[in-house]
Amino acid sequence: MKMRLSGIQVKRILAGLVLSAGFYLPVLGETPSAEEMWRIIQEQQAEIERLRGLVEESRGETQVVRAETRETRAQVEATALAIEELSEESSGGSGGGWWERTSIGGYGELHANFFEDASNEIDFHRFVLFVNHEFNDWITLYTELEVEHSVAGEGKNGEVELEQAFVRMDFTDTFSLDAGLFLMPVGLLNEIHEPNTFYGVERNNIEARLIPTTWWEAGVKGNWRFENGLSIEAGITSGLDVDPSGVIRSGRQKVSEAINESAGYVARVKYTGVPGLELGASLFYQDDLAQSYVEEIEGLLSTAHVDYRKGGFRLRALYARWDLNGTTSSEAEEQHGYYIEPSYRWTVDDFYGDLGVYFRISDYEYFSGSLKENEIYEIGINYWPVEYVVFKADIQDISESDQYNSKGDIAYNLGVGYQF
Repeated sequence: MKMRLSGIQVKRILAGLVLSAGFYLPVLGETPSAEEMWRIIQEQQAEIERLRGLVEESRGETQVVRAETRETRAQVEATALAIEELSEESSGGSGGGWWERTSIGGYGELHANFFEDASNEIDFHRFVLFVNHEFNDWITLYTELEVEHSVAGEGKNGEVELEQAFVRMDFTDTFSLDAGLFLMPVGLLNEIHEPNTFYGVERNNIEARLIPTTWWEAGVKGNWRFENGLSIEAGITSGLDVDPSGVIRSGRQKVSEAINESAGYVARVKYTGVPGLELGASLFYQDDLAQSYVEEIEGLLSTAHVDYRKGGFRLRALYARWDLNGTTSSEAEEQHGYYIEPSYRWTVDDFYGDLGVYFRISDYEYFSGSLKENEIYEIGINYWPVEYVVFKADIQDISESDQYNSKGDIAYNLGVGYQF
């Protein structure tokens, strides 16, 4: 067993030796000879050397203990870091619980419509909830559940609809893949239609009757983004099931036990390389729009749009066109239309928010039992007390509209909407 001595202990021992040497001399009773003195000195010197060796050995062991302590401390820190990284990986990468990676949002809009020759209406048109969840830093689930017209059920006006439920995988900064049920990438409003993002109480009729917004299908879609502002989307999806006469809007199956005999192919290109400017064009093709009927209708939808902002000024315009080929009504073979909408928005003050005014001309024709030709002029105002709450009012000249044929010449509309 090795003995460890501190510096104080060594000093005490040496002092003891010196005192003991002085003690021996009187005991001897006589003065030692030179030879005896030399022997005593030699013995004391040997003892001193032995003690010095013990001191050096103790110092070496102390250094070893310190090194081992540092190594142990480093191992403990490395283990703690590994446990932390493992915990983050098992929980999806954010380090928190699932609730910290799940977000909830939504929007809603209430409309009141007043006609000269028809009953006035008020309708809570849409109540929508979003629930999104990040599985990790590159895989995300997006969902959207909507209640239309307040009450849903047999004999009721409303519906409960699942409008989005897809997984997005961001493989790189420039490429992602969507799989599931998603909104079709066509037009200006089909994907972004929260009430605070557009003018007019109701959505414009071009996108409602021709595109037909809101339009969703199930499938797979790739998204490519380039540094110059160009982006491309392309996918294969479920398709419409249009009756042989050629009424487009009623052909939406909403992915509810949908007929899936004829797939749809969709592609869109957008350019946003200039600040404030968005240019876009899209195509949708289906070789048989009447897939559950004996008749066959080949269909091609093409759209083009521009959205330009500079200061408070904004200009939106869209053109859409269906070309049908097959055993359908001749009046339905070409259905097309456009709208042009200049607007201006300004800030009243920091407390009261923003005001905006707009003008829109819409010219379109679509098939619904017969060809409906429309030319509508519209002016209105939006008031945003905060960015995500909007109050709306507009006046429409519907005197040249087959869509509103029996409702008079002028329509007045009021609305309120929100998003969170």
